[in-house]
Amino acid sequence: MKTTKAPKTNITRLILFTIALTYNLLLGLYLKDFLVLSPILQVFYLLSVLPTLFLMVKINSKTMRAVVYILLILIACMNIAYAIYCRRVFPFLALIPLAIVFMYFIAFADNMGKDKPLTKIYVLILSILIIVLLFSAYIFVYRQVDVSLTNGQATLWDTNTVELADEICSDYDTDEEKAKAIYEWMIHNFEYDYDCEPLIQYFNVRKTLSTRKGICYDFSHLFAALCRSQNIHCYVIDGDKRDNTRYHHTWNRVYFDGSWWSMDVTFDIVQTKNQGELYGIRAIDDAFVECEEYLITKIY
Repeated sequence: MKTTKAPKTNITRLILFTIALTYNLLLGLYLKDFLVLSPILQVFYLLSVLPTLFLMVKINSKTMRAVVYILLILIACMNIAYAIYCRRVFPFLALIPLAIVFMYFIAFADNMGKDKPLTKIYVLILSILIIVLLFSAYIFVYRQVDVSLTNGQATLWDTNTVELADEICSDYDTDEEKAKAIYEWMIHNFEYDYDCEPLIQYFNVRKTLSTRKGICYDFSHLFAALCRSQNIHCYVIDGDKRDNTRYHHTWNRVYFDGSWWSMDVTFDIVQTKNQGELYGIRAIDDAFVECEEYLITKIY
């Protein structure tokens, strides 16, 4: 039994490592256009890749295995928190490699003994890198003072989005002209999706641009993505109607010409189609001023 168990365990470890690594490579290829522009996404992608490297060495001792378990649990918690707080689907995809590593250590790696010095050094270095990434993820998600230019929280865009924004704004120089050009382009090229009833609402820039349909959450984040890609400060505002809290809405506040302005792209998309009166661009005192019609619940 003792002579055959170790080789079988090594083969299992190699197979699971190959599966997890292949999955991470495919995920990286899918996200490559986002990763080059989003430091936040880079951090969370590395938090998916690095735990897989624990499968490269044979970890025998209870202490080392406990370290691995703690780090995997911390990564999983951070991914879930990021997914819920920023309405991102990617962190759930990144949990799959974590599950593979968990499965190996719980179901297969049950032999105990002393770890080799090189194994200890390897695990220590890898653990430090993961801890640094976890701290960076915490800073990116929860401690950024100004998210009005952030790519990777609730608003996420890729290289194709930047190229589109560059094209829309090619004939304009000032932030005001660019923001208004993006606004005009959106209200004339999109339509409200009355059939959309998402179980989980999150912003998918590729889907919104390809279908040219969406709801307020999609349009406000797309407007923010296009503006931010042009280095124009823009916030996305979530709110509940004061006289009917079951009615939720999302709109924008954008900065140009030394002032903050309120825009409701969704309302104006609908009004443009119905040839009604537009909300337009309205001056406000600052980005976080209260709204008369809506109680603000979140600012992205």
